[in-house]
Amino acid sequence: MQGVPDHSRLVSGQVIPEAGNVQTARRAVEEPVAAETRSVENGESQTLKGRKASPLLFWSTCLLSVFLAFWMSGGHRLVLEPLAATIRNAPAQALQIEDVTSRLLRADGNAHLLVEGSVRNHGANALPVPPITIAVMETGGATTRYYLETDRSPLAPGANYGFSSRLDAPANGVASVSITFQEGSR
Repeated sequence: MQGVPDHSRLVSGQVIPEAGNVQTARRAVEEPVAAETRSVENGESQTLKGRKASPLLFWSTCLLSVFLAFWMSGGHRLVLEPLAATIRNAPAQALQIEDVTSRLLRADGNAHLLVEGSVRNHGANALPVPPITIAVMETGGATTRYYLETDRSPLAPGANYGFSSRLDAPANGVASVSITFQEGSR
């Protein structure tokens, strides 16, 4: 090897022959070890305290695993399907507007818009039919709303309530017609 001399290195040191100094040296060596031992003991006691909390973590993890296994193996259907059925049978969802038609009629030189449709009760209970809003959008973009009052008599499950309205047609032409229940009436 280049750059490394072949002769051995000299190490300098001091020998202390007195017994008192040897004990002092031993104490100096033992004191850091004792301090380390105390910190290990403290660490162990802290670890033991941490072990008291680990059963909580263990059981929390177990319960979460059981819940996830239940949910993924079909438990969500046991929870969500009854909830969905409840939502479907809610009054706001049970009454639906169906079979809507609209057409322009000309009579006596005037144009009229005839709007017809029905309300069906898809729920399990009889429900009153709320007022109906008919929104007519003109070709130019303006919207006119008409309100059709109903008799609010209870509509039996599966029954229909037919409605028809004859409105003045907009002069610019009809772009679209939408029918909804009047807001705040359900």
